[in-house]
Order: sequence, then structure tokens, then C-alpha cells
Amino acid sequence: MSDILSRAAEDQQRAERASRLLASTDPVVRLARQLDEIARSVDSKLDAEGTANLHALPIRRLESLSRHWSFDAERVARWEAQARRDFTPYADSALQLAQRRQAWSATRASGLLDGLPAVMSQRVDAILAQIDSAEAELGTALTRQFALTQRAGELKARIEAGASASQAAMEEIDRRLLRIDSPPIWRGLGAGLGAGEAREAMERGLDVESRFAVDYNAANTANQQALRALQVLLLPLIVWLNYRSRQSPAEAPSAGHVAPALRRPISSWLLLSMLAVLLLEPDAPQLVQEFALLIALVPVLRLLPAAALSALGAWPYVAIAIYVLDRLGVAVVADAPIYRLFVLAQTLLTLGLTVWLLRHPVANAAAPRNGLVRALKAVGWLAVPLLAVSALANVAGNVSLAEMLTSGLTDSGYMALVLYAAVVAGMGIVRALLGQPEIARRRLLQEHGMLLLSACKRVLVLAASLGWLLYALGSFRVLQPLQNLGAMVLKLGVDVGEISIDVGDVLAFAVSVWLAYWVARAVRRLLHDELPRYSHLPRGAGNSIATLSYYGVLLLGLLVALSAAGLKLNQLTLMVGALGVGVGFGLQNVVNNFVSGLVLMFERPIQPGDMVETGGVGGTVRAIGLRATTIRTYDGADVVVPNGLLLSSNLTNWTMFDRSRRFEIAVGVAYGSDPAKVLQLLECTARATPGIAGNPAPSAQLAGYGDNALNFVLRAWTLNIDNWGALRSELLARILAALQAEGIAIPYPQLDLHLPDDEGLRRRESARDGPQGAA
Repeated sequence: MSDILSRAAEDQQRAERASRLLASTDPVVRLARQLDEIARSVDSKLDAEGTANLHALPIRRLESLSRHWSFDAERVARWEAQARRDFTPYADSALQLAQRRQAWSATRASGLLDGLPAVMSQRVDAILAQIDSAEAELGTALTRQFALTQRAGELKARIEAGASASQAAMEEIDRRLLRIDSPPIWRGLGAGLGAGEAREAMERGLDVESRFAVDYNAANTANQQALRALQVLLLPLIVWLNYRSRQSPAEAPSAGHVAPALRRPISSWLLLSMLAVLLLEPDAPQLVQEFALLIALVPVLRLLPAAALSALGAWPYVAIAIYVLDRLGVAVVADAPIYRLFVLAQTLLTLGLTVWLLRHPVANAAAPRNGLVRALKAVGWLAVPLLAVSALANVAGNVSLAEMLTSGLTDSGYMALVLYAAVVAGMGIVRALLGQPEIARRRLLQEHGMLLLSACKRVLVLAASLGWLLYALGSFRVLQPLQNLGAMVLKLGVDVGEISIDVGDVLAFAVSVWLAYWVARAVRRLLHDELPRYSHLPRGAGNSIATLSYYGVLLLGLLVALSAAGLKLNQLTLMVGALGVGVGFGLQNVVNNFVSGLVLMFERPIQPGDMVETGGVGGTVRAIGLRATTIRTYDGADVVVPNGLLLSSNLTNWTMFDRSRRFEIAVGVAYGSDPAKVLQLLECTARATPGIAGNPAPSAQLAGYGDNALNFVLRAWTLNIDNWGALRSELLARILAALQAEGIAIPYPQLDLHLPDDEGLRRRESARDGPQGAA
């Protein structure tokens, strides 16, 4: 009976939770409204496609349409994820109530409820009625939710169909690049839309693009948030750098370089912000990106250096004018014959201006910009035949090829100009940042400032070159085929059991390891240069932090590389097992050295620059690694000593706490010399020698009586161990001069030989020869 009571209480709580869920705001209303917004976007595109032939639309319109379909697909995917989160509590509650009602029915069928008191029986019946009521209401809510989900599935199918149609139209245009798609121009332009129909078509397309832009801006994705944060922070940064550069020009060594880029902060901010739109929002509406590039027109001209403008002459102005003219073609794009004539006129105008600029070079081209002028002329002469081919293709009837060549050259030329101005602005900001006193006083900047500036410039130029290349390939309609080919190549690989290795995985692993290596080196160099400035750090802590950070970044990079390569931890089990066997059999010494390296890092008995002796090797510590330490001997040889040997053997560190050292000089004087005078002479000579420490003071002692001399020993200290050998040599010379000046002789070793006279020698020889003669 107690079990029935507890079950009744739990089920009552479940029914009450279901009632509260049903009483809350119905998510179907909100989700239906969101789905209606997506459906209106889909309907507007389908209506526009229904009144126009997709294969007759220009490629820019199709690309924008494809992006719009992709955006709608992402919106539906986000809607489905939100719907699952909102609908799951209803489904779970309905399932739980159904299970509990079934359990109560089984209990009643088994007769366990028979004989219950009337009060308990009424309570059970009330709970069952409450469960039935909640189930009925949940069923109604789930019916509405399922209907909305089904509608979302139908909308998703329509989006996929529209995206497929747009993709097929773009592929058809790509195939038409090498074949005639219109009659030759001398046979007529063909029938086009009337003025009213063309205007209506343009308005419908503009309405679709505007709706796309509004919906995209309302999505508030992570990239959009990052873009807004960048735009908000960039302008105050540029203004602040400009103010600081004007306030302290003497402290900024590169102020002359900063001023041209930061003199116009609004132009710099606009240019970099518009480029950030292309970088952070590659799938943004075509209208948004075109608007961003048009906004960058004026900043580009204002930010180009005066020397570059003088060297380039009219080229930048012609490139911008042709780009604006190309964008004005949107007004006639709906009428195919008029648009064809517009493209032809634009092509001929661009060709004529290019030839005129090539035939009339700039007379006042600055010498430092000759390389830029030569590159520009080479590109110009390459553009001339392409423009000629475009004009001939237009006349012959291949309008798709003509449009692609003319627009590709126009877009890529203008983008090159924009990126050139962006690199100039970016380098101005970098120079201004590095020229700030708080940063310029850093040791890293003082020692490697020019190298760091050069590296930043190379990175910016490389990024701009890669960006321009991708943009140009996309403008000439070869980026997508190359991406498809690259995807096919990267998917090539082999499968070994559960491990799959593709070319893309190997490439991702190699690139990740390479990046991790260079980042680790940069971190170690930065810490090596900056940490010594903090005097409160313990001895050797800077080197340990730098080295451990280096290996930590490498380890993190290796894990990221393995993840990028698609390897999972369970796939590394065999590798880890093999490593354990290797450690057990043949890698004990290697592991011992690594562990010893960690001990050296944390205990810090030595650091780079210390003078040490261990295992018969003496010298200066050059580097401490995890496996071995490099010691440069006094003879100039580099000896690699395993870390395990440093910990297992006696280690003498001459410079662990200071750089002082004591040395001894043995002196022998002739017997008969006054020992007190000699002792005083030695100590005075040592104290008068530059470099000899006064505390502890030099000390001379009589060491003993030698065979030929009185032996004295002089002990002296130097506070700089690096020159103790030269100091000892100088002290020896001073002692010799002092002894000679006082008339104290330094005896030489003597050997006395006592030789017998001639008569005695003859007697000994006779005594030796006598017995032999007798025999």
C-alpha cells in the first residue's frame, strides 16, 4: 500500500509538471513565425526564378542567389535545432505519462488496487484522470508541433531544389565559356525585354537582394559579432595611435612612416573595416560585399603613398573608374541584348585606356618604385590580349566568356589596388604600435625591432597576395573547379582497420606541426628576452619557464595536429602500447634523461651562462633541453651531456650564486730570504693588482721547506670569473717584478755530482780487470 501511495505522489508531480509545461508559452507560435519569415524568402526567390530563366542570369546574380539559398538552408538548420530543444520536453512528458498510465492499468488488471480504502481509490482515480487530461492536451500540442516540423521539412526540400537549380545554372554557364551561346553580333542582338519588363525584373532582383541583406544582418552570427567588435575597436585604436604619434614624435623612431597611414584615420578605418567584411563574411549577400568595395573607393586613393601615386600615374584612377562602370552595368543586366552591348563597350574602353597608359609611361616615376611600375606594365601587357579575346568573343557570340574575362580583369585589378592600400595602412598601424614607448623599450624590440617589422611586412604581403589570388581565381571562374579537384585529391588515402589516412589528413598534420613549431619558437624567444627584466623571479626561473613553455606549445600543437588529421584517442591505443614496450626494453635511458630534464627545470641547479664541471667536462652552459644539456668547453668545443648524467654524477657550478672565484699562486724563494718580508710583498702586490677583490682580502702563507727554496702560497679572489686566467697571469708577472725589485732570488733546482780523481779510477779498473786476467 505504501508503494502505491509513493507511486501516486510521483505521478501526480509528473502530471503537474506536464500541466505547467502546457500552461507556458507555446513555442509553436514563435517557431511558426520564424518559419514564415524563411518561407517568404524562399517564395520570393522562387517567384523571381519563375519569371526569369536562370541560365540567362549573369554569374554574379547566380552566385548571390546560391548564397541566399545556402543562408536559408542554414536558417532552417538552426530552426530545426531550436525546434528540437523546444519540442523535446513535450515529447518526453507525453512518453512518461503514457508509461505511467500503462503501469497503472497493469496494476489494476493484476488486482492490486482491489480492496483499497475508498479515499485511496478516489486518489488513484483522480491521478489517472489528471494523467489522461494531460495526455490529451500534450497530444494536441504534439500534433501542432509535428505539423510544423513537417512543414519545415517541405520547406527544406524546396530550398534544396532551389539551390540545386542555381548550382546547375552556374555549371551550365561555366560549360558555355568555351562555346557559342548567342548569335554573332552582325546577325543582330535578338529580342530583349521591354523597358518596363526590364525595370520590373531589376526591381524584383533588387528586392530579393535587399531582403537577403536584411535577413542576413538579423541573423547575428558569430562572424558578424566578431566583425562588429573589430569595427568598434579599430577606429579608437587608429585615432589613439595617431594622437600618440603626434604627441611624442621623438620617441617613435618610425614616426615618418606612421604619419602617412595614420594621418587619415577615418579612411584607414573604412578600408580595413570593408576588407574585414570580405574576410569574416565570405557568404554575405553580394549586395553587402559590393557595397563594402564601393565604400573603399575613396579611402584607397587617400591612403596610397604619394610616391606610389606619382609612380603609378593615372593607373589607379583608371582602375577605379572602370570598376565603377562595371558595377553600373547592374542597371541593364536584365535586358540581355543591352547588357551585351554594355559589356562590349566596357571591354573596348578598358582595352583602349590600357594601351594608352602602356604607350605613355609616367615621366616622373620615382626610382624606388621602378619595380612596382615594371610589374604593373607586365600585368598591363598581359591584360591587353585578354581584353582583345573578350571583345572578339562578344562579337562572335560567346557572351559568357566575354563577360567573364572583362569582369575578371576589372575585379582583380581593383582588388589589387585595395589590398595594396590595405598593406600600407596595416604596416602604418604596426609601426605605430611598435613605436610606442611602452613597447619600444622592450628588449625584444630593441634587439630585433627591424627583423620583427620585416617579418610583419612579409606576413601582410603574403596574406594580401593569397587573398588576391583567391579573389582573382573566383573572378575568372576557376576557383570552384580547383576546389573540387583539390577536394578529390585530399580524399585520396588508405584504410587500415579502424585507422583511415587521407592526403588531407597528412597535410593538415604537417601544417599543424609546422605552425606549432614556429609558434613555440616565437614564445620561447619572447620569454627568453622579456623574463630577465623581472628581477623578482628566482634564479634560472626565466629559462625554465621559456623552455617548458616551448615544449608545452609543441605538445599542444601535436595534439591539435592529431585532431586535425582525424585521429582519435582510441586509435592511438596501439601506438601507446608500442611506446610502453619500447620504454620497458630500450628507452629507459631516454626516459631517464627526459625526467632528469624536468628535474633540472624545476630545481634549477644550473642555467645558461653558468660555468660548470661534470664528468671530466668543464665549460659554460649554452642550452638546457629536456633530454640533454649543451656545454661549451674552454677549448671551444660543444659537448652534449645527457641530463641523467648531470643528476647522477657530481656537478660543480662555479657561478651558482655569484661569479667570484679564488685562485692560488705558488712562489718559491731562496733560503736566506726574510719570510715576513716575502709574505708582506706578496699581499701588497696582490692588493695593488686591478681586478683582485678586496674582500675577501688576498692571503699569503708559508707553505713549507722545499729542497731548494722556501715555498709560499698566495690566495686571491676575483669577482669576475670570466677573466680569472688573465688576472692570474698578470699577478704572476707583478710578483716576479716585485721580487726582483727587492733583490729576492727565485732559486733554480741544483744537482751536485762528486767525481773521483784519475789515480783512484785506475786502481778500481785494475781491481776489476785482475781476476779476469788470472783466469
